[in-house]
Amino acid sequence: MDNGIIRAACSYARRNPVRLHMPGHKGRKALPESTVITSGASHDGRIPHTLVPGSLEWAEALFDEVRALDLTEAPGMDNLHYPTGCIREAERRAEALFGSERSHFLVNGATSGIQAALLAVRMTLGEGTVLLPRNVHKSLVSAMVFSGLEPVFAWPEYSPQFNDYMPLDWPCLEAALDEIEMRGEPLPKAVFLISPTYSGFARDISRVAREVHVRGMTLVVDEAHGPHFAIGRGLPRPALRQGADLVIHGLHKTTIAYTQTAMLHLGTGANSRFPGLPEAVEEALRAVQTTSPSYILMASIEQAVAVLNKDGGRWVNRGTEMALELARRLSSIPGLIVAGYGKHAAESQDVEHDPSKLMVILKGLSVTGPQAAKFMIEECNIVPEMSGPNYVLMLISGAHGPSDVEAIEKAFRALAERFPAKPESAKDQEALSLEDEVSRLTGKMPRPERTMLLRDAFLSVARPVPVEEAAGRISADTIVIYPPGSPLLTPGERIDLEVVEYIVSARKAGLNVLGRGIRGGEGEMRVYCVESS
Repeated sequence: MDNGIIRAACSYARRNPVRLHMPGHKGRKALPESTVITSGASHDGRIPHTLVPGSLEWAEALFDEVRALDLTEAPGMDNLHYPTGCIREAERRAEALFGSERSHFLVNGATSGIQAALLAVRMTLGEGTVLLPRNVHKSLVSAMVFSGLEPVFAWPEYSPQFNDYMPLDWPCLEAALDEIEMRGEPLPKAVFLISPTYSGFARDISRVAREVHVRGMTLVVDEAHGPHFAIGRGLPRPALRQGADLVIHGLHKTTIAYTQTAMLHLGTGANSRFPGLPEAVEEALRAVQTTSPSYILMASIEQAVAVLNKDGGRWVNRGTEMALELARRLSSIPGLIVAGYGKHAAESQDVEHDPSKLMVILKGLSVTGPQAAKFMIEECNIVPEMSGPNYVLMLISGAHGPSDVEAIEKAFRALAERFPAKPESAKDQEALSLEDEVSRLTGKMPRPERTMLLRDAFLSVARPVPVEEAAGRISADTIVIYPPGSPLLTPGERIDLEVVEYIVSARKAGLNVLGRGIRGGEGEMRVYCVESS
């Protein structure tokens, strides 16, 4: 592997200079008496004390070791905001892998990529709106506040089969654009898509790209959960190969890269379609990313790109094979449905499913998603990615092996045995009440009316109001169920009774509801409302 950033960091560490620059630890141990992690015999022939992985001593020693590689823009280490050396070399290797015109390393997560993308659109095309699906990530709220672009939400196709929204298709987008033109409003500056969704559904967006470009709009794609599409077998086609202008990847989601790493890609032809966009992206990234980027995080991005590219994507393909084997086994358990697998494949012909997003629907069992997740965590030592009203979602990767497949299958068989389907006559009042709450959540989300500009509402003076008393007021808040983090309510929308009931039901069903005045499952739920509303 040609790891330029890692090689440069190791070279600097070997020189062991007296560091008079940041960071304050100077690449040295926290304390002189700190333990050193070694392998084999010590210099005097004795075997060193073994540190137990997971112990406090092991963690402290590990942090001490890695400090030598925690660098700033020292000689030979390049500059993330103006890269010309080892960072730029690593970005070029990423460009070759993903097929981009320009790729940027991100150390502030995919959130910073989304924020920079909308800022760059505003800097290139001016003020206006962005057309986007309602099931966007909450980071879009901050991106619109920063950029000043106002949202025009489109409601994507809802699948009752999977209790989930699919990626936006062209007919839905066309209807939204026709409605905008009928109101006599200018077309949006950008169309923003999510593909794949959190649960792994991706759509062919090649026609969307053509139609969007004909109308002079940019196409931005949140492909945070799909960086592995570029290399793996049997996976959806990546957005960069379908004409997207800007694509955001959350590398830590599906590769070996460390948490908080991501990439923002400029698609082929985007510069000719929108002159000045590449420079705007660079300046926008300087605005939203830290001026002290972690070289450890950047090195992990470089290593992730190398692993993705190795042996024709062997690491990714291994994960896909594991996921398909798990899907085969779990779909044979009575009461379970594996979304996207076999007879439960996506309903639309242009929709594909990423098998590594193992979405197990529990319709045939007497258990909710949160209850199932709790059972797996507490009794099987297996931690899913998330739970929905009647499903659990697991992310499978090349890091998993046959023993993991066995353990997961065993856990679901135990779950099915513990919570078999019950006839209505056998259910107590508590179970029936919980079923009602889950049933309310497995339909389409409420569609609150926008009565105020998002940015104005977000920046307004606001006061907290108990959720049950908030109907009729204008939200200054963003209320989400996390994960996945899609907003039930955004700033500037009027809160109606349906929204209130949905939020209350989500809390009762055990889902993690969050907002400025809502802290998950704890305490009174309050929503911040525009003071004058």
